[in-house]
Amino acid sequence: MRRQLFIIISLLISLYFPLHSVQAYEEPISPPVQVQLPRPHIDYGIHVAPHTSTDLAWVDRLNMNWVKVYTYEQAETFRNRKVLFRMDMSWPADWEKFKGEVRARTSELVARGVEAVEVHNEPNLSLEWPRGPDAWEYTQMLRVAYTEIKAVAPSMVVVSAGLAPTETTADRAAISDIEFARVMFDNGAGDYFDVFGYHPYGFNAAPEDAPANGRLNFRRTELIYNLMQRYEINKPMWLTEFGWLRNPAEDGVNCADTDPAFAGFAWLRVSGETQADYIVRAFDYADRNWAWAGPMFLWNLNWSQIPDQALNKCSHMRWFSILKQNGEPTIALSRVQTMPRRPAGDVLIQPEMTLVANSMSVEVGVGCLGVVEVGEFAVENTGYGGTFTATIEPAESVAGPTVSLSAVTAEPGDTIVVYADTTGLVPDLYVIFINVRTVIANTRVVQNLRGYITVSESFAACDTS
Repeated sequence: MRRQLFIIISLLISLYFPLHSVQAYEEPISPPVQVQLPRPHIDYGIHVAPHTSTDLAWVDRLNMNWVKVYTYEQAETFRNRKVLFRMDMSWPADWEKFKGEVRARTSELVARGVEAVEVHNEPNLSLEWPRGPDAWEYTQMLRVAYTEIKAVAPSMVVVSAGLAPTETTADRAAISDIEFARVMFDNGAGDYFDVFGYHPYGFNAAPEDAPANGRLNFRRTELIYNLMQRYEINKPMWLTEFGWLRNPAEDGVNCADTDPAFAGFAWLRVSGETQADYIVRAFDYADRNWAWAGPMFLWNLNWSQIPDQALNKCSHMRWFSILKQNGEPTIALSRVQTMPRRPAGDVLIQPEMTLVANSMSVEVGVGCLGVVEVGEFAVENTGYGGTFTATIEPAESVAGPTVSLSAVTAEPGDTIVVYADTTGLVPDLYVIFINVRTVIANTRVVQNLRGYITVSESFAACDTS
């Protein structure tokens, strides 16, 4: 009985796959996994403290093409670099006077070759907004400042104040960055900046640590970006401060956890080796995963070299520095100096379309042909300001599968799923093409992606468990 059953099964297999039973077949070579990086977009910057004797050639040695500065004199010094100037402000008592001051300051910055202005700093902290953090107030000030800056210098990049990553405290001396941004957007702030500023400090977590509500880490940035998308604010983010705090004990400085200058920051300390590793990995993570992110400004080069009488020995600001007080480089400085990088180049205030696909490849067995999902890609605006609508269309194929899409138009931030109907295909490797078109600044833009479908004899390719 068993022998008869074996013969029957063998006959059924030979009838169902007649060609395969009489001729040899070579499995098609599976395509390589397609890993497509976004176009270079982040750029590399660093904070430089004023009023120190630091050798400023370190900026050149570090291959930083941006610097963030605080004084007109610094801006003049770095004419060979792109400059982000932090324009600190306070709530005006006289709005007409405030407007005149903003115009005058902007004219001065233009004369000194400054490309970008950050309007104030961390207004969600009472330390920076002594009236008590108020997102509505900050938005009103931002609106007026933006209007006056653009009246003087239309091409100046206006960055909203980098928000501090924090949770709301009971006394509301600190307001959650997410809550603060939400109120800003509710009050129309999205119309009054070219770039959203943010300070994604790593605290004591690795840069790849997943974001979550209630968690403070580098990737908390993604929660802010998702909020921007919900408000349809399709503008880039600049990471205008980020870094990790090195343990002072490595330099023989004993900063007790209860020291007033160090309290509240002691839990952030990491080793110099870890600081270096995390900084380099943070640059790399943003480059690979955040197509919407612009320049990243490492905090900081040289706060360590501010004289002791001006800054406490245990001030946390010293221990974010990548130069030591004696002028020697830290491990982090050496690692940043030699890390791989993909600089973004010139800043243009207009949208730019970028297609981001991590993988567009699928394998299917001949025993389970049908409609399959090949992969997906995102349409991103990696420019500065503006928006666009893209039209998506698969290229026609004579012998390949019929391709369909989850949508035929997309705006920045949309994800498109690609499907292929493999019915009737014979074992082989099939390549499909997706064309994406839009118009930006009266110029037609066409980009394309390719995907791979492998039809194989393998029954394992039918396993959907």
